[in-house]
Amino acid sequence: MADFLTTNGISYRIETIIMEAKNELTLVSPYLQLSKTFYERLKDASNKNVNIKIIYGKDDLKPNERNSLAELDNIELYYFQNLHAKCYFNETDMVITSMNMYEFSEKNNREMGVHITKQNDLNLYEKAWNETLSIIQSSEPIQLAKTKRQLKKDTSKQKTESSSKDDKRPKRGYCIRCEARIPYDIEKPYCWDCYAVWAQFENPDYEENVCHSCGEFGESTMAKPVCYDCYKKYEK
Repeated sequence: MADFLTTNGISYRIETIIMEAKNELTLVSPYLQLSKTFYERLKDASNKNVNIKIIYGKDDLKPNERNSLAELDNIELYYFQNLHAKCYFNETDMVITSMNMYEFSEKNNREMGVHITKQNDLNLYEKAWNETLSIIQSSEPIQLAKTKRQLKKDTSKQKTESSSKDDKRPKRGYCIRCEARIPYDIEKPYCWDCYAVWAQFENPDYEENVCHSCGEFGESTMAKPVCYDCYKKYEK
């Protein structure tokens, strides 16, 4: 029998569905934005050779999010413009809910949903599965090319090392906490709002979400806001 869920229960069930997937994982949500926790769960599933299908409807993926998804094996990404449904399931469990995919680790919104199991709610599970299959068949497959950041060598012998570094530094970076685009400055790797929160504790080693330069997920901190590749490229 289906269980009614509120916000915390939905978050728990979605995370559990991802974590306990053994062969298949399907995630349907209009909005696809990767939080660090969400990406880590997907990476764990990918490492277990789970076949992951993601269907989304708002084409607002950031370049770093595309790159992160492209690093995962066994993943299929589909775009369906008129998508409004939110449904998450593996081989045994399913959640149908008002919660968007990127919000499963958020606690601020009031959400509702139902949790069903294939064993106890087979008819409902199969109807939702068939509808999802229909959506996939009407969707546009999105190709995810695996790309590695390549560090360009400075072939100019006339520029000084300092001026060369200044010329190569990006103009814009990412807030290492919320991923908002901000001016590139390794001394100021937070947006104003996130800095105000960080300043309450001022822990320079508190682990954040993304590299200030490339925006890819990693163990960034106020003390070390860029990944090693970007540090070698722009700062070393």
